[in-house]
Amino acid sequence: MSVPIGFKRLTIRVKDGKDPVLGTNQFVIEGKKDNGGMVSAKVSGLAVDAVKSYSSNKVYSISGKGVGDGKVDFNIMDFPEKIKNAVLGIVASTNGVYKATSDRTSPYCSILLEDVTPQGNPYLMAFVDGMFSSDGLEFNTVQGKQSELPSEAISFAIGSDDNGLYYSTFVGTGTSTDAAGITEIKNDAQMVPASSGSGTGGGEK
Repeated sequence: MSVPIGFKRLTIRVKDGKDPVLGTNQFVIEGKKDNGGMVSAKVSGLAVDAVKSYSSNKVYSISGKGVGDGKVDFNIMDFPEKIKNAVLGIVASTNGVYKATSDRTSPYCSILLEDVTPQGNPYLMAFVDGMFSSDGLEFNTVQGKQSELPSEAISFAIGSDDNGLYYSTFVGTGTSTDAAGITEIKNDAQMVPASSGSGTGGGEK
């Protein structure tokens, strides 16, 4: 089974019904100076609990249809405030003060995780619908010596699009056909304009 060897890039798409525009409703975090970098992502809860039906003193059938209550827990280094607040639905005043009000609602988003396999081929995983949440922030005193930059935790609750699609995965083979697979998975997550590429797509929330 192919697995990614690291975590190169996260792309976040705010699903606002408009074409993706970098820096407005689409954001890329890939370790560029002063623009944040990915530390880790833990995907969990994709499996459903199997339900066993018994008959004649034995298991007659096992049902495990669908996708479970999935989530992705991220750790992001130097998480840009603009991106964090955009995905949490926190709006800035004209003076740049971010305000969380009682009617704050996180927008629906899609996300694309990218790296490569041990063979150097593309590894992409897209979650096509969901919502970000963050419990808070921790302050610690400076202790008189340099240390690594702290990372911030943020979670993504996985949902499905209007077609019932939860996630897509693409593992490249290092051949010319990889381009089509990459285009399709990006289209699933609405990372490209609707007129570009092919795939299952999905409606806006």
